[in-house]
Amino acid sequence: MKVRKWLLAAAAGAALAPLGASAATIVATDSESILLGVPRFDSTLGTLNKVTLDVSVTKFRSWLLRAPSGTGSPVTLDWSVNGTWQLLGNGLSAPLLIPIVGSGNSTVALTPGADVDVGFFEVSGSGAGSATLDTGYFIGSQRVYFNGFDLGFNAPPAGDTTITGVPTGGAVTHLSRSCQLGFGGTPMPADDDFCGSVRYTLTYDYTPFGAAVPEPATWAMMLLGFGLAGAAIRRRRAAGEPAAA
Repeated sequence: MKVRKWLLAAAAGAALAPLGASAATIVATDSESILLGVPRFDSTLGTLNKVTLDVSVTKFRSWLLRAPSGTGSPVTLDWSVNGTWQLLGNGLSAPLLIPIVGSGNSTVALTPGADVDVGFFEVSGSGAGSATLDTGYFIGSQRVYFNGFDLGFNAPPAGDTTITGVPTGGAVTHLSRSCQLGFGGTPMPADDDFCGSVRYTLTYDYTPFGAAVPEPATWAMMLLGFGLAGAAIRRRRAAGEPAAA
């Protein structure tokens, strides 16, 4: 009889064991070239546990090459970028700084002039980063807009960009607020948002309301407990003992 009571207690304990909650995620994306924004989390869906932002960045910048008249064309320049892209606010506890790096070479076609020959070229850098954001900032009905900035777009700081292969007597100049080379290889003014691409991926990790289900181990314990209890009762009855304790 004691065995049967123990088995019944074990089965009841398994049935009352804490239930594991099912986690769920919502993923939203946006880009700076579109800037549609991402929806905040709908708190009627469940409890928001974590908000993660992943960012992928590629940025372009325009430069001007001046060379002594008669240098000859084209000129090949080697360049490297070691810049920084920055995002502020939007639930961040501190600015998100993403290194954007790149290297390559540009063949610059020079336009002859009376005293100087000139040509234009582009450099670029890419990077990626992520951050965990304040969950409280993302609960509500209004959309959230992310919009970072290339810190070398207006004026690259010292050490940001290195260019070699400049002809003797020549010089290179960064063209502020310009990144695209248009028809004929001339630069076109552009806003930083359109000077490359920035992709935002926002992930909400949450626990849905009413989504608690038994863990696999809990199911196994429950089934085993009830099975053993039932078998013990049947054996007692077969032996002629009363079924109740």
